[in-house]
Order: sequence, then structure tokens, then C-alpha cells
Amino acid sequence: MNKKYIIFDFDGTLANTNNIIIASWQATFEHFLGYTLPVRDIEATFGEILVNTIGRLIPDAPVNEVVDYYRAYQDSHQQEYEVYVFAGVKELLEKLRERGCLIGVGTSRTAYSFWNYMKKLGIDGYVDEVVTMNDVTSHKPDPETIDAVLVKMMAHDNEPYDSDHGIPDSVRDAALMIGDTKYDIGCANNARVDSVMVGWSHYVDEEAMLAEGFVPVYHIERPEELLELI
Repeated sequence: MNKKYIIFDFDGTLANTNNIIIASWQATFEHFLGYTLPVRDIEATFGEILVNTIGRLIPDAPVNEVVDYYRAYQDSHQQEYEVYVFAGVKELLEKLRERGCLIGVGTSRTAYSFWNYMKKLGIDGYVDEVVTMNDVTSHKPDPETIDAVLVKMMAHDNEPYDSDHGIPDSVRDAALMIGDTKYDIGCANNARVDSVMVGWSHYVDEEAMLAEGFVPVYHIERPEELLELI
């Protein structure tokens, strides 16, 4: 498999932010609903943008108010919950760079939140191109996130891009999306890019994912396994 454009999700793929995300949602549910939800139900929302989760799970609350509460809780409680880069990820990024790959990130986080974590974790210098939720209008599993990253990567690589003809199949064939949720896999499927589901983050209901038509091409349990694939 000859892959040059390697695109990662952030939460649950590069970094373990699970505990602070779960705690932020539980505090938000308690505040607006008066009760919390099972952790598995929250894990099922991983990768979904906030407004969509709120629309499904807290439908009667003002969306902007809920978003502000959730983000304020996460910002003010970061020190209480360990956020860290998964073991082997930094080494993987270094080896990908040594092999001449371009490294991108496609995340549903805001740009502010994403770069805040990247700098705190010391991995902000490991990626070439980034697309956050601020850069797109349609979010995962829509293909726009991956397409936007690929356009940036092509420019980085001095590859000509003609918006009238779109991203060449040769670029899509050379791309790989690595993620931990159905939204990442669906984004890759819709963008006609090969995908990798990681198994080092949290529980994923793959039967439900497959029932929605989102099918990962590969599965890996450790970051270094990606090097074997490519």
C-alpha cells in the first residue's frame, strides 16, 4: 500500500481526551437534564459536533447556552483530568515524516481548542496541515473535512489543483484516514479514501457502525502497526 497523505483524527486517535470529554458531558447533562447518561452512550457521540449531540440528547435546551456551558466546563477542569498523547503516537509521526509522508489532521474541534491541546501536549510541530470545524460547513461523516485537508496537502506538496475537476483519484488513492469513531470512517468512505479504525481508545459499537454503512478498510491496535500497513 503506497500512501503519502496521512490524515489523523485528534480526539481518541492522537490524544486521549476521553475522560475530560465524558466529564464535561456528564456535568452538562446534570445541569440541563437533571441526570447523567451511561458512559457508553457518551462514547457513541465521540466525533460528532456538539450542536448535533445537543440536538439529539438535550433537544429542549438553547443550543448556544449548552455549547457555552460544555466548553466552559472543559476549559476550567482540564487540570483535573489527564490528557495525554497515546503511547507510540509521537514515534509514529516521526517515522511517517522520515518516510516522506505528509501528515494532516481533520478534527471536529474548534481551532482554538485543537491548537490549545496540541501545544500543551507538545505535538503541534508534528503535523503539516490541519482542518478544524471552523474550516468546513459540513462535518464528518460528510467528506468535506478530508477533501479540505487533501487540498491543503496538495498545495503543501506543490501538486496542481483544479477546483473544476476536483481532487484527482491518484491523490485519494495515496491518502489514508486514521480515526476512532464512525464519523471518521464515514468521512473516509464518503471521500473515497482508505480508512483505519484504531483500537487503543475506547469502545466502538462496530455492528452499529456497519449497519450505518460505514466500513473501515483496516483495523490496528497499536500505532506502530500503521507503519506495517503503509
